[in-house]
Amino acid sequence: MRGQLQSQKEPPLREHYEPGGNGLKPVPVLDPNELLTLSRLFAYPDPVAEAESPAPAVVGTEPAAAPSFPSAGSPSLANEYVRLFINALPEVPCPPYGSVYLEGSLMSSSTVRLRRIYQAYGFDCMEMPDHLSVELEFLAVLAALGDQPESRDDYAEVLDHLRAWTPEFFRRVD
Repeated sequence: MRGQLQSQKEPPLREHYEPGGNGLKPVPVLDPNELLTLSRLFAYPDPVAEAESPAPAVVGTEPAAAPSFPSAGSPSLANEYVRLFINALPEVPCPPYGSVYLEGSLMSSSTVRLRRIYQAYGFDCMEMPDHLSVELEFLAVLAALGDQPESRDDYAEVLDHLRAWTPEFFRRVD
């Protein structure tokens, strides 16, 4: 799926509503291309994928003002990714897996639940289902479908899953 999705005619940030607290609370539906860009930023640096599918353009920015990131082929970028997210002693500083923060171990019940949601849409991933980049990519898939009743609950569930663990993840990254 790594690539640019067809742009929607709707504004970049839409909302649908779900029950919560005192009535209905808005659930933001982000632009699919923005979600894909975020997903790629947290995926392992892959020069082949980068060459096949350049990052979506940042809307409304001049080329000189667009953010500049190291090439995915940069050894220092790959080394830093491994150090932060995969393998460091005595422990990985910032594991990008939701189950680590929510349940204290990899491949827990929340991971299995995400896999089931993904399978319902035919979404296949090489990484663990609760990896930050995978969750963001899946949200991009659902956002590209638009505000469909059948995908609304799944979008909200995956977004809630991200909201539950990413504050601690980003605190560690910082």
